[in-house]
Amino acid sequence: MSATVRDVLAAYLTAAVLVAVGFGLLRAVLALGMERRLASRQTLRVGRVTLGLAVLLPFVGLGVREWMPSAPLFTFERSLVRYAAPLTAVEARPVRGAVTEVSSPGPELPWAMLGLGLVGVGALGVLSWELRRYARLRRKLEALPVLRRVGRVRVVMGDAAEGAYSVWFPGGGAWAVVPSEVLEDPEALRLTVRHELQHHRQRDTVLAYARLGFDSAFFWNPFARAFSRWLAERQELACDEALVTVRRVPAEAYARCLLQASLRVPSVFSLPAGVTGMSHPTVRRIHMLFQPRPRSSVRTLGLSLSLVLVLAPLALWAQGTVRGRSVSLTEARALAEAGQKAGDLPVVVDAAVVDQLNKFVTTRKGRDFMRKALANLQTHREAMTGTLRSRSLPEGLLAVAMVESAVRNLPETSPEPSMAKGPRGAGVWMFIAETARRYGLKVEPGLDERLDVARETEAAAALLQDLYARYGDWRLALAAYNQGEEVVDRVIAETGVRDVSELMRTGKLNDYTATVLAGVLVLRNPHLVD
Repeated sequence: MSATVRDVLAAYLTAAVLVAVGFGLLRAVLALGMERRLASRQTLRVGRVTLGLAVLLPFVGLGVREWMPSAPLFTFERSLVRYAAPLTAVEARPVRGAVTEVSSPGPELPWAMLGLGLVGVGALGVLSWELRRYARLRRKLEALPVLRRVGRVRVVMGDAAEGAYSVWFPGGGAWAVVPSEVLEDPEALRLTVRHELQHHRQRDTVLAYARLGFDSAFFWNPFARAFSRWLAERQELACDEALVTVRRVPAEAYARCLLQASLRVPSVFSLPAGVTGMSHPTVRRIHMLFQPRPRSSVRTLGLSLSLVLVLAPLALWAQGTVRGRSVSLTEARALAEAGQKAGDLPVVVDAAVVDQLNKFVTTRKGRDFMRKALANLQTHREAMTGTLRSRSLPEGLLAVAMVESAVRNLPETSPEPSMAKGPRGAGVWMFIAETARRYGLKVEPGLDERLDVARETEAAAALLQDLYARYGDWRLALAAYNQGEEVVDRVIAETGVRDVSELMRTGKLNDYTATVLAGVLVLRNPHLVD
């Protein structure tokens, strides 16, 4: 499962949570008296700011996290220096007479990919439906008689059974639709047109597409739908307020227009999502016309900043909770760089290494395996490290034993799991019989020197030293340790490629090298599996 998919899904789910929390906080603050201190246009601005913060903060946090991997979602708390030994990224597959491999954990159902796919299909379905409605509406408007033009806006006469509304099409002009019934009342016609033109001035008809995208993206979220409806209502109130205060429309005349419209607008009046219009009037709209309206913008700014201070840390916390333990490519590279020691195994971090690392970090099976490996390593670490150093080999190669056997001295018939692919061997380093004999170990009935940790470690160190001398690249050496020299030689000869990342990506080599390199990162950073 791609780490990018997990990150995007985590940010999306975090945004869904923040939409609900932000809407609840905003309604609570307004209900506690702040609404009386804000004009309708100010309330609308705060609502839009809240919605923008809720949707964008998780993705901004994701970007910051990629640029600064030591941000709050990720900390290098322990053992970067203590467990050092940088490695070179490796790749692998079942070896030919080399190290024994045991069954690796089965593939996990890509729930994140499936979830993101279902949400994407649903969102695209909703968006396509609404865009088709927009297309039908545009064809309908183009056929209506034009009463007049006000700048770029065409004022057209709509059906008597419909209310007034306004809409803008990218590259296709703007419309204000008035029902035919208002033509009989010049004052109602004038106020209705002014109301719809005000929606265009406020860019409500342009922002309608942002609402359309929001409604589509969170089609399943009842809080998102409620937030969208609330913004539509506040948009009407803001438009009414602007006409009375800025455009100097008489409040009494405008109130009569609203009352008359309430008798004309049908109870069911369906328009595409986001289209603005004189929705069914309410007593509240009329009351608002005669209420004093605050003019100070300080409260708007203060409330917006307060919401930022609440939602920003909440976004980071929620994203970390939803996202879980998974490590990003940037974070893995930062871990590799921070833990690198001169002369140790260099870790080349690519997507395959990140995937394997996240199997160790995010799954219970992976965490349990690596915890056992780290615990078992303490028993043999000093002796094994001494053997590696005696041959001037990097300490990071201990991760091979971690991945192969969890540093358990296992017989060939043991059912204990391994993270390595290929035929099963024995001992801590999981040598198969052929390789063991080639490096001087006796494997015969009644005597299996692979189970002598010291002797097998000597043999493993000799094999790894030979493989590195052969290829001059630790990743190719690890691949050969798992899949055998013949396999690696053939792949290089056929492709002319020595980049293990590329060979692994194209399936020429398996992911053993990536698994070992991920094990090195866990070796240096055991807190990842705490």
